[in-house]
Amino acid sequence: MKNLQATSPRSKPEKGERNLTPSAGGDVFTELQNARVMVRALSQTLDNANRLRLANSFGVALVRSWWEASCADQSISMDLRRPSSDFSAFPLDDTLKGLAALVGQLSARLDPAIAAYQIGLTYTYLLPPAYRSSYGIHYTPPALAHRLIHLATAANVDWSTCRVLDPSCGGGAFLAPVAQHVIAQLPGCSPRILLENIANRLRGYEIDPFGAWLAQVAVDIVLLPLSSVAGKKTPALVTLCDSLEKDPPRNRFDLVIGNPPYSRTRLTPVQREKFRRSLYGHANLYGVFTDLALRHVRPGGVVAFVTPTSFLAGKYFRNLRALLGREAPPQHLDFVADRSRVFDDVLQETLLAAYRRGATWSPVVVHELDVSGAKRLEANPLGAFKLPVDPSLPWILPRKANQIRTARAAPHRRHFLNDWGYTVSTGPLVWNRFKDQIHARMAKCRLPLIWAEAVLPNGRFEWRARKHNHEPWFEVRAGDNWLVTRAPCVLLQRTTAKEQHRRLIAAPLPESFIVQHGGVVVENHLNMLKPLASRPRVPPVVLATVLNSHTADRAFRCMSGSVAVSAYEIEALPLPAPEKLDRLQGLIAANMSHRMVEDECQRLFEG
Repeated sequence: MKNLQATSPRSKPEKGERNLTPSAGGDVFTELQNARVMVRALSQTLDNANRLRLANSFGVALVRSWWEASCADQSISMDLRRPSSDFSAFPLDDTLKGLAALVGQLSARLDPAIAAYQIGLTYTYLLPPAYRSSYGIHYTPPALAHRLIHLATAANVDWSTCRVLDPSCGGGAFLAPVAQHVIAQLPGCSPRILLENIANRLRGYEIDPFGAWLAQVAVDIVLLPLSSVAGKKTPALVTLCDSLEKDPPRNRFDLVIGNPPYSRTRLTPVQREKFRRSLYGHANLYGVFTDLALRHVRPGGVVAFVTPTSFLAGKYFRNLRALLGREAPPQHLDFVADRSRVFDDVLQETLLAAYRRGATWSPVVVHELDVSGAKRLEANPLGAFKLPVDPSLPWILPRKANQIRTARAAPHRRHFLNDWGYTVSTGPLVWNRFKDQIHARMAKCRLPLIWAEAVLPNGRFEWRARKHNHEPWFEVRAGDNWLVTRAPCVLLQRTTAKEQHRRLIAAPLPESFIVQHGGVVVENHLNMLKPLASRPRVPPVVLATVLNSHTADRAFRCMSGSVAVSAYEIEALPLPAPEKLDRLQGLIAANMSHRMVEDECQRLFEG
C-alpha cells in the first residue's frame, strides 16, 4: 500500500476519511523502510533455505526488540511468549542484530496494529519468493484493516458481544485492532474480566509458524496493560494449522474477517469434495476461504474479507457468486482505486467486502477507496446498485464515479454478443508449443501469423510482428488445420490493464486479407469474435467500433476484475439491442467524426 501510516482505532477521523499520521511523528517510517531495504539486500545473497532461516531468525530478533521496548515504555516486566517453532537457526551478525534492535524500537513508538504490520512487512521482505507465494503471505496495511472493520460495523456487528475468527491471521492485522475495539466497547470491565472476555471471543488460524506467533504477540502487546494489572498473560488465541482442514465449531462466529491468501491451488480430493459447492474448474485460495468463512459464521453473522476483484465476473467463480447470492449477499463493497501500491510486491485490483449470512438479495452499497494521498484514506460513495437476479452472472458495479451511469443502465440492457450474431473463441495458437513452425520468411505451406500487436489502439488491423520472439509466418503441417482461420472475424486483445486508456481494443480482420493468403493463424493473446452466420445481424466494423468506444470500455470495467479480457466476460457484457444500431451504422458508413460516433455509443449504452 502506498500509505503505511495509520492511527489507532481509538482516534476519531472525520466522516469518510482516516488520518494516517502516527503519533510518533518524525520520519520513523522512512527509517523503517531504509532498514528493510538493507536487510533485503543482505538476504538476496543467500540461497532459499538460508533466506528462510534468516527471515525467521531476524523476525524473532525484531519481535523480541519490539516487546522489550514496549514493556520498557510502559514500565512493565513480563516475559515474551515463546514461539511454537525454533526460529533461531540462522546466526545474526552485529549488523543484523543492530538493525533488528532499531526496527523493534521504532515499531514500539507506533500503535501495536501498525507496528505488527511494519514488522510483518520486514519479515516478508526477507522471505524466498516461492515460500511467500505458496503461503500467500501479504500482510494487510492498517488503513485497509480499519476500513474493513468499519464495513463490518456497518453490517451490524456488535463489538460488545461478537465472537470473531480470522482464518488467515498472520501478523495480527485484524486480531489486534479487533481486540482494541472490544476493549473500547467494555470500558467498565476489570482487566481480568476483559482478558477472559477477549480470550473467549477472538480466534485466529494461521499456517505460517512465524506469522501465527507474530499475530499472537501483536494481541499480547495490545493487552499488555491489562495483563500487567491482572497479573496474568493473555491466553493463546492463535492456532497454528491449515484452516482448510478445520471444521466449524458448534458455536459459530458472529464475524469472520481477514485477508485470505490469493493464488491457484491444488486441493486434495477430500478438500475438493468438501468445497465443491463453490468450485468451478480450478480452485483459487481466496474463493475457498470465502466458502470456509460461510461455514464458520452463524446465521445473521458477517463475513468481511479483503480479496481480489476477479470473482465478480470470472467464469471460474460463477459457483462462488451463486453461493454468496444464496447464503450471504454482499452489504458493502469498497473498490481500492490504486492497484499498484496496496500490498507490497503485488499488482492486484483489490476489494473490501462485507457479506451477511441470511440477508436478502438487495442493492449493495459501493465506495471507491482513495489511498493515493500521503496522509488520508478517503471513502468516496458511489451509491447502491442492483445485482443480477441470477447471482452466478457477472456483477456489474462501478469502480469510479465516471462509471456510475453505465453501471445503472446495465440491468436494462438485455442483449448480448450472441444476439448480435457472434460467438467468442480464443486464438488457437499457443506459440511456444510450435516454435519450430514460426518463421521470418514466406514459403510454401506458410500462412500469416496474427499476433496481438496487429490490433492497433486506433481500432485498425495491421499485420506485423515487431516484438521480441515474434515472426510473421506460420508453417502449417499435416493435422494443423484446426489452427487455421479462413473466415472474417473481429479480433480483440485478450490482456489489458486497468491503467491503459482502454481495456477493449478491437479491429476487424479484413476478408480481403484472408482471401489474399488463403487463411491466417491467430495467436492466443487474441480473442476471435466469429459470426454465427455468413451475414451477422451487426456488421464486423460496427461491432469493432462499439467495443472500441469509451462507453463500452466503461461498461467492461464495471464487470472485469482482472487483466484478462476473457471470452466469458465478453459474451456476458450487456449490449444495446441490435435493431437500434441503424443510426450508428449510418454514422460509420458516412465516415462521420469520432465525437459523433462516441456520442451515439453513449446514447445506446446509457440513454
